[in-house]
Amino acid sequence: MNWDNGARTVLVNPNPGGITVGWNLQHTAQDELFAAIEGTAFHTRGVLDRMSEYGAPGQRVINGGGVPQNNPVLTQVYAKEWGRPVLVPCTKVTGVGSAIFGFLAAKTLRTMEEAQQQICPAYTKFSLHPDENGVHDELYPIYRRIYFDLGKTGRDGHFGDILPKLVQIARTKS
Repeated sequence: MNWDNGARTVLVNPNPGGITVGWNLQHTAQDELFAAIEGTAFHTRGVLDRMSEYGAPGQRVINGGGVPQNNPVLTQVYAKEWGRPVLVPCTKVTGVGSAIFGFLAAKTLRTMEEAQQQICPAYTKFSLHPDENGVHDELYPIYRRIYFDLGKTGRDGHFGDILPKLVQIARTKS
C-alpha cells in the first residue's frame, strides 16, 4: 500500500505511512516490486474516485512523468486498475500546459482543443482490456478498507494509531 502526498488529499493526514500485506515465504523481489506498482495504482484509483465523487470525473489519464515513458508494465497496470486509458507522451511535457494557456491568453490559438492538437506531442495509449480487471476489482475494496482504517487518526476503534506508533518506534531506534 502506498501513502504518498496524494494520500493527504483523501485522508487529510499530514503524516502518512505504509504497509504491505499478504506475503508468504514463496514471494520474490519481483513480487514485492509488483506489489509496490499495484499499491500506487490502488492509491491513485482512490484519488480518481474522490475526484469523481466531487464532480471531476476523468475519462483518461495523461501520465507524463519519466517513469511511465520507461516502464510499460507499470503503465499497463495503471490502465487496468484505473479502468480508463493512460496516455504516455513520447517526449517530455514539462511546461506544455503553461504554453497552451499562454497561447490562449495571447489569442494565438482559439480553443483548448486546437492548442492541444498543435502543441501536445504524440503519445502511446495503454488501454484496459475488459477481461483483465477481475482480480483488481476484487482486491480494491479490501485495499480501501485497510487504507481508510489505517489512515484515520486518533483512537476511534480503527487502526489509525498503529502507523504513527511504528514511526515513533523507528525514530527512537535509529
